[in-house]
Amino acid sequence: MSTIRVAALQPKRRTLSFKLSYPEALEQVRRNLDELAGLAEAAARQGCQIAAFPEDTLGTLEWEAGNPGQLHAFLRKAESLMLERLGAVAAQHQMPLACCNDCAEGPDIYNTAILLGANGREIGRYHKVQPTLGESSRKRGTSFPVFAVPGIGTVGMCICYDILFPETTRALALAGADLVFHLTLGGASMGIPEADLAAFRTRASENFIYLVVAFRGGGSMVIGPKGEILAEGGREPDAVVAADIDPAGGREAGDSLGGLTADFRARLFRERNPAAYAILTDPHPPALDKLRDIPVPSIEVAAALMAEGLTTGAEAFYEADRWLSEGQTEAARQRFEELAAHFGTAWIGRVSRERLEKLGPR
Repeated sequence: MSTIRVAALQPKRRTLSFKLSYPEALEQVRRNLDELAGLAEAAARQGCQIAAFPEDTLGTLEWEAGNPGQLHAFLRKAESLMLERLGAVAAQHQMPLACCNDCAEGPDIYNTAILLGANGREIGRYHKVQPTLGESSRKRGTSFPVFAVPGIGTVGMCICYDILFPETTRALALAGADLVFHLTLGGASMGIPEADLAAFRTRASENFIYLVVAFRGGGSMVIGPKGEILAEGGREPDAVVAADIDPAGGREAGDSLGGLTADFRARLFRERNPAAYAILTDPHPPALDKLRDIPVPSIEVAAALMAEGLTTGAEAFYEADRWLSEGQTEAARQRFEELAAHFGTAWIGRVSRERLEKLGPR
């Protein structure tokens, strides 16, 4: 057994206000990077040999939503600052790092995960294949690459909503990933919290991979190939969630007839029946006909709602929260009712309904 120490970095929320000017926003990116570099250095001091930051590493999403006209130039500069600063930390500590942010490439913007090697230089990048409806202004990625990292193994990456599609981790596993970094601001299921945790564990165990979930603000974890939770971050801000793993081990399994297999992927992937899976790549499977009468927001409506939720909608919510703390109960109640109706299942709508439930009837 040859073990390595892997880490999910769990930073606190550091987001750029949409009201910042371009120079102010870049200065905030620099300050954020100084603090994020400190978190990576803490992981190095704990003996970590590879670590990952969550989605929206730089905290630019809110600023992007309020400043579409300056987006491409800003993201190119922000990416350059990120790769320079985090690359220097990776090189200093000989510790590969994964980071994730919106990046501008030519005329397009991708939600991008970037893997930096122990020399601080980019090994490769992954473009999010499954943006949410509200993220549809970002261009979709078209593949699930994996990368050989010396001393670590074969590494894949995925981002947030990707994990709700089982095909994501299966594609990475079939491509040879031993270790998958999931860089996220959200969970793995639209169900109850228990289902969310179960989904993360299932993605790992159904593919016999190590899964490192880097989650901003809380919920980070390291999961083993049989679904075992090896480390959890709770809600601690700026935490290093680390575990010792054997990238080539921990996959012994068997059934009542086949005996024990040292790495069950050797059976699992051989026993697949791909000829039966054509429906997985059918762009219009029968289920869509069955669901044709279920209303779904248009891309334009969803994108606008997401932008509003990151900017003026969030401001309105926090103002209502302040009113509530100051005893202006009826004003807060009315605002929460408006937000709940307008934002639906978005976080503002969901949490507004939670506030209304706590307030009770008039």
